[in-house]
Amino acid sequence: MNDQLFNDRAHANPHDDSPEFLEAIAQKPERQALLVELKALDSFLKSGLSAVSAPDHLKQRLLDIPEGTLHPDTNVSAANESFWRRNVQYAAGLVVALGLLALMLPGKVNPMEELVFNHIYSELSFLDDDTPIPMAVVNNIMNSQVGIGFRQSPEMNSLEIDVTEDCWVDIQNGLKGIHMVVKGNAGQVTVMVIPNEPIDSELSISDERFEGMITPTEHGNLVVVGEKDEAIQMYSNLLAANINW
Repeated sequence: MNDQLFNDRAHANPHDDSPEFLEAIAQKPERQALLVELKALDSFLKSGLSAVSAPDHLKQRLLDIPEGTLHPDTNVSAANESFWRRNVQYAAGLVVALGLLALMLPGKVNPMEELVFNHIYSELSFLDDDTPIPMAVVNNIMNSQVGIGFRQSPEMNSLEIDVTEDCWVDIQNGLKGIHMVVKGNAGQVTVMVIPNEPIDSELSISDERFEGMITPTEHGNLVVVGEKDEAIQMYSNLLAANINW
């Protein structure tokens, strides 16, 4: 058995006890050393992943991987089954663990998303306000601060708006916008109208508590954020269709 074939079979199953494999091990001390390392790794994976739960359908998908697809020589003997079949519960756990790791690794966050959530969490007290404001008053505040307003449509007049304030959305860069709170079906809905560079396309945002939508408009961005069960898209569509820059 040449070194390439031995290495392939050793990595596929370091516990292979077929006669030809055992004979190959005895031929070279370095092969014995490799088996010691691989068996230690195999044991580590089992102990480290035994607590990771994976759904049954994932385990079945791993079992359905045909023998020999990982490498053409890994199906040399019945004793030399792939890692997936020998340790399906651990292999499935490894897939789940790697998926969780990918979610936890820091990724590229859109600057607008970070800006929005930083501002919302700095003014969570707005969500406790419960003083309805007429649409005419809302538009007066918006027009006086950022020169915009909403159309007086029946749909807009039906909204219960509890807060309308001009806010420093990004005080370091001198960016002021409008922060509104609208009563939703699952809780209070935060609406922000920000007169900055419109983003390229509509963007869904979320964190542990909220989910929302940032929608580019003619001269800025419209932000709608609410609790997880809120109809964010409905409010976003309504407000975007009725904003007057």
